[in-house]
Amino acid sequence: MIYRRALISELQNTAGGAFTVLFSIVVTIGLVQILNQTAGGRYDSNSILEIVAYSSLVNLPPLITLALFLAVFMTLNRSWRDSEMFVWFSAGGCSLATWIRPVLRFSIPIVILVGLCSLVISPWSRAELAAYKERFAQRDDVTRLSSGQFIEAKSGKQIFFLEAVDQDNKTVERVFMAEPSQSGAQTVVSSKKGRIEEHPNGDRYVVLNDGKRYEVPANGQDAQITDFGTYELRLDTSPSNVKANLKVDSMQLPALLALVPTNKQAAAELFWRINWPIVAVILALLGIPLSYTNPRALKYYGQTAAVLFFILYLNCLSIFKTWIIKGVFDIWSATIVMNLPFIVLAIFLFYRLMTMNTRHIDTIVVNWVLAPFRKLKSNKKE
Repeated sequence: MIYRRALISELQNTAGGAFTVLFSIVVTIGLVQILNQTAGGRYDSNSILEIVAYSSLVNLPPLITLALFLAVFMTLNRSWRDSEMFVWFSAGGCSLATWIRPVLRFSIPIVILVGLCSLVISPWSRAELAAYKERFAQRDDVTRLSSGQFIEAKSGKQIFFLEAVDQDNKTVERVFMAEPSQSGAQTVVSSKKGRIEEHPNGDRYVVLNDGKRYEVPANGQDAQITDFGTYELRLDTSPSNVKANLKVDSMQLPALLALVPTNKQAAAELFWRINWPIVAVILALLGIPLSYTNPRALKYYGQTAAVLFFILYLNCLSIFKTWIIKGVFDIWSATIVMNLPFIVLAIFLFYRLMTMNTRHIDTIVVNWVLAPFRKLKSNKKE
């Protein structure tokens, strides 16, 4: 019982520290990228923190999984290097398998959190982020109208120039608007003054007064000039009416499950979500044998192996997700084929470490295969 309490306490501290460092790195990198995109006009400068929060929530499943794996690995690795493991093995009557129970006891709540993030929180964050991007891309053109600048509207189909803009009173003065058509004709509207109105359906219009409309054909001949007292120009749809077209990675679980039988993209996304908790459990158990090190060894490559295992597992998730989209596997066969080798590897490593002082079947096979070559080498020396 003492070793369990000590292990869980140290696992909590290590996991908290690892997650804090990883999360800080992700937030910092995301903030730099978002600031760069904001400078390019892709985001509103007043919504930077909101975008950073959504982007960070999207990455929670791999971050929490990696923090759990590192916590198990680093905690037990320190015990091996400080020879604490040998004390527990000799005086405490423990074996390597004894550590499975406390590690699982610590891991299960975190695995549940990973599942919650993977199935609910991350898709919700993606949906909110996608909705914000589309609202910003189709935001009300009125918010972009400013004095003395040429401004594109309707995705470049209209070009405005306003000499004076009063956003508070929603009035404009000395307006110039050019609208080219696909046939090459040009429509130019000029007005001394105008105002901004919102219709009941939410659409915005610039209502111009006392102006002229010039219609110039593509050949540049027979231009028509029309005087008007009132002229309405429709701006882009109000942001309140804009809804993002959700992709499968942004769908909530019920909607995603409804698409799985007929949509391979949805099946691949479901595979991605349900496998993160499984990956978290397997990596936590795999961290126990991977943490082994001989305190007398001058070099130790366990940290490198641990990082490579995580990267390999992450790549396997992406590869099998692609194969599901291509129809090579279904969800459940891909889950079994991907996770089974890592489960077998974990069992093999446990077996190797728990029987260190006995001859292993793999060692016997290797020696049997190499025996003729060793004999040939010894004959050459003679």
